[in-house]
Amino acid sequence: MWRATIPKYIQKRRRQWYAVLEIPKALRQHFGKPRFVMSLRTDSQRIAEQRVLPVILEWKRQVTIARGQNVDGDDVLTSIKKVRQHTQILKAQGVPDHEIQMAQEEVAIAEYFGEQNEGDGPTALYDAVSVAHGKTHLLREHVEEFFASRDVAPKTADMQRRDVMLFVERFPYAHDATKAKVREWVNVTLGTEKGLSLATRRRMISPASVYWDYLENNKGLTLPPPFVKVLPPKPKKRTKTAIKARRKSFRSSDYQKLLSACDDDLLADLIKLAAYTGCRIEELCALRLEAISGDKIEITDAKTEAGWRTVPIHPHISQTVARLINTSADGYLLAGLTFNKYGNRSNAIGKKFGRLKKRFGYGEDYVFHSFRKGFATQLENAKVPVTKVARLMGHEVEGQTFGNYSDGLALEGLKDAISHVDWGTH
Repeated sequence: MWRATIPKYIQKRRRQWYAVLEIPKALRQHFGKPRFVMSLRTDSQRIAEQRVLPVILEWKRQVTIARGQNVDGDDVLTSIKKVRQHTQILKAQGVPDHEIQMAQEEVAIAEYFGEQNEGDGPTALYDAVSVAHGKTHLLREHVEEFFASRDVAPKTADMQRRDVMLFVERFPYAHDATKAKVREWVNVTLGTEKGLSLATRRRMISPASVYWDYLENNKGLTLPPPFVKVLPPKPKKRTKTAIKARRKSFRSSDYQKLLSACDDDLLADLIKLAAYTGCRIEELCALRLEAISGDKIEITDAKTEAGWRTVPIHPHISQTVARLINTSADGYLLAGLTFNKYGNRSNAIGKKFGRLKKRFGYGEDYVFHSFRKGFATQLENAKVPVTKVARLMGHEVEGQTFGNYSDGLALEGLKDAISHVDWGTH
């Protein structure tokens, strides 16, 4: 049956049979050799013909990947489902597992060789049989199940899904993702060729590593994780470039310049609120009227438990807050903002601020968060105790989470602390 494969795929050398596949000329530099050669560990031609096909299929898959082409992951997924259904039917009939696998592999081999015995047919069925019987893992198979099990924000999940999909498209099967190949991918393909920074590459590898752990813990993957030490270590000392790129604080002169040039009333109100509360842009844009009571704001939708806090309303913004409350038509302090697909109201107005600061030559080291940093800097310069700064900013100090402080004594202390903040234009 397999006699047609002999001149094409197997050769006898030193009384042993070898699998041989010529590599296309354009890819020989990529693989560093002109052909694939591997001993089939037998002097029997019949056994060699039985063993050669899986080897050739794997080599052809590697060539397909090297060409930058997909390996028909959707076709394999469909075939895996069919193979598993067929397996269950045969098991119910009492057929042993090894006989089921052998029969399915024979069908897959016949499909690959085709009626003309040319050996260039689809490999999806053979790959599906290998996955269904645990000989390998199709990395793409469980991605959606993995993300359904995770409790992360939708925006974060979307970003991580993109990173994981890049990984599983580059390495369709678990055995493709060797440490050497992953190292080459993240450093050469993503780093040198695509110009991605070390921080970006580190971020992209992280969800892929977590997904690998998920497959180990839930899907029987036993191959070692290929991510350890594939990236250069973080520099112990911060470089001048990194220090220069660090986000900076706005000063009073910056605040006055930006506010005086702002021709959007709602953005101007947002800038004032940020400067005199130290709140993040997401916290302010999500602030509902019921969170404002008398002379204080309750932040209850922060990023962390420590971020749930009480912030006194600074006298310099009390009239602004009152006006916004009286004119709100949608129950939010900053009315009229639209939601993006992640339920975030800060996206569009944040971009407006980006265009405003860019007009004055502020680079990437100055962002809206720079108001929060400036708020903290003023408190520190006024020698406000670190515990009070932490309460106002929503930080933890020595493992303590302060939370909301609505009682009289605590609130009076926070009012005194925040009175030290003054940006010079009211």
